[in-house]
Amino acid sequence: MKLDVNKLIKPITETAYLNTENTNRYRPIMRFFYYKYEQAENWLYKEEIYEAVKDQIKDYTLEECQRDLDFLVEKLSLTTIQDTENASTLEKFKFKNYRYQLTDYAIEIERMTIRLEEMKVKVASLEPRLFERIKLRLEKLLDMRNYSNQELFELWTDLMQDFTNLNQSYQDFLKKFNEPKTEELLQSELFIQHKNSFIHYLQDFIKEFLATGKEISDILKQLSVEDTTYFMDHLILYQKNLPQVVEDFDYDYLRTVNTGKWNSFSKWFFNKNGISEGERLLNATNHIISKITKYASSLMELRGNMINRKEEYKYLCHLFDRQTDIEQAHTLAGTILGVQTIRHFKGISQLDSDSIVPSLEVRPTIIKVEPMKRGIRSVMNREAIVDKSKEKEAILKAAEFEEQRQRKILKNLVKNGYINLSGEVHLTPDERSYILNLIVKARTGICEDPVFGLEYTIKDKKEDCQIISSDGVFYMNGLYIDFGGEPNG
Repeated sequence: MKLDVNKLIKPITETAYLNTENTNRYRPIMRFFYYKYEQAENWLYKEEIYEAVKDQIKDYTLEECQRDLDFLVEKLSLTTIQDTENASTLEKFKFKNYRYQLTDYAIEIERMTIRLEEMKVKVASLEPRLFERIKLRLEKLLDMRNYSNQELFELWTDLMQDFTNLNQSYQDFLKKFNEPKTEELLQSELFIQHKNSFIHYLQDFIKEFLATGKEISDILKQLSVEDTTYFMDHLILYQKNLPQVVEDFDYDYLRTVNTGKWNSFSKWFFNKNGISEGERLLNATNHIISKITKYASSLMELRGNMINRKEEYKYLCHLFDRQTDIEQAHTLAGTILGVQTIRHFKGISQLDSDSIVPSLEVRPTIIKVEPMKRGIRSVMNREAIVDKSKEKEAILKAAEFEEQRQRKILKNLVKNGYINLSGEVHLTPDERSYILNLIVKARTGICEDPVFGLEYTIKDKKEDCQIISSDGVFYMNGLYIDFGGEPNG
């Protein structure tokens, strides 16, 4: 988009009262004007203004109020009109009793300052209901040619308002969550009691996004380039028919702005060239849930460990209190706190849990220490070699018998050179496992039977199949397994 440099280099004099020497007097005056503007009281006398702000400004006089009003008029924040109706004499007419009113720029500036003031107390939140409202409005756009220009403009205004609220809400929420104060709160024990409600809050937002985000994306995909062009054209047509104060209004720029808003809206829900903003939001929200769960688990574990340690310390104090002899106390201290001469041994810990457990409950670690001196040799236990050939032969025979049994069962299954799996099929668990193994091997590209060595092909059938076995019923799509011939052996 091309920038209009002439507009950008022009100073905005209407904001002069926000940061100057007498700002503490100008701002109360302007805020009083704005409150009166909201109450539809546009024109105000100097005396009204003075009465409203004199208690808020120390030692404020009517002459100072007049000078402040002149400054605001000079900086185009206020406009004036002379009150001639109440001028009963020539002297009163010469006195020029003015009434004052906010300019359009000043109104927007005051609105901006109010929003800035509210940012500190603004509660960042996620609004899941906005997804449903956006979806309903997009559904109306599918029949946009049946709506008038005014209806399309109202639909556009509502849609952009909801999108703006959604976008700003989630950005403010993520910004608030990543602030240092929030990080400190997550690591405090006070957060544990709010953990579940916070996670449910985020999960509800995710559920609503998953439920409607795909539908919104599908609707946007149905809108063609011609539909978008038609929509933008009729928005401009409606605005051209409105009475305009500015004669040289730039409608081409307005169309560029509207098109940019629409493209941003579309990319929020689906992006052909990468991840969409909605998917980024989903990932960020899931990350927040993981972060909350991690912090909460750490805090709960820490709290539990501290409680366990406290009880241990109480028990140790009780043990020391029971000792009547100093030597026994030294022995107990050596057992609990360690001996004075220490020798470290490295090895593998026998702990089977990461949790802190009482020392007395830890199983002892037995380490066999070999002597370092050459003259001292450990006694070696010598055992004769035992003949285990009979046990090996028995295991081999049992394996061969099991293989023959399976081959006999499966040979009867493929005796016709095919297996037809459709409707109700009664199979043993071994037969079912054999068929499922064939299906898995076919998906990996290996179409050779592991039992008989037959090559096979699998074809889909329209009819569903129920494999009924002694241990349950297995439902699957119908299949036809063709072995191309009789099995061998």
